[in-house]
Amino acid sequence: MRSAIALSSALGVVACCGWLVACGGVQPAPEGARTTVVSLRKIDCVACGAELVADLRERPGVHSATFDRRRAEISVTASRSFDVEGTVKRLAANEGFEAVLGAGKGQYTGWATFPEGADARTIELGGADIPDLGAQIVPGKVTVIDFVAGWCMACRTLDAHMATVLEARKDVAYRKLDVVDWDSPLAQRYLKQVSKLPYVIVFDATGARVEALAGPAPGEVDAAIERAARR
Repeated sequence: MRSAIALSSALGVVACCGWLVACGGVQPAPEGARTTVVSLRKIDCVACGAELVADLRERPGVHSATFDRRRAEISVTASRSFDVEGTVKRLAANEGFEAVLGAGKGQYTGWATFPEGADARTIELGGADIPDLGAQIVPGKVTVIDFVAGWCMACRTLDAHMATVLEARKDVAYRKLDVVDWDSPLAQRYLKQVSKLPYVIVFDATGARVEALAGPAPGEVDAAIERAARR
């Protein structure tokens, strides 16, 4: 799939690891309304926040609700009688994650833990450009370069799978590059023609590119690694 979860509501389309995120037009707030920001913690994809927003928008007293996927924050404009904090906390708890009042506290769940000695690195440069991937390719090993984002559930699934791959194989190196979002310099360089994450490029032991996969299932990456190892 395009790592997407469709929500049929005023939200429009939510693409968990694709181009779109819950949005929708926001009208001027009525007199007496106030805006409250609630940060979400321990969530694992953009759809988590988008689904909460869809619920909130259906509730009497809520004028608008949006989700900032980069910051993992929900912004709600509602009547003063509507308990934004309490409502979001209850909805979040039902889904297994946390809600904290205020901006700047949002956090996605962490990445997989790799076995000791595994040749795995995460490059987090705030989406800054990396003009040449050559420095990430490991001579003598099959190198898997994985473009990811914190809000992408499919990225986490593949990351956990790669932890098991590297536990079994010493001939594979894994480099995870966090693009942050589709408009970052890193994404603009490498993902202009890509419609979904994760985006994986596999190189053989000589550094030759073997295959590029957009939104692959773990088995597809395994097959690409095998092809690279046989070259």
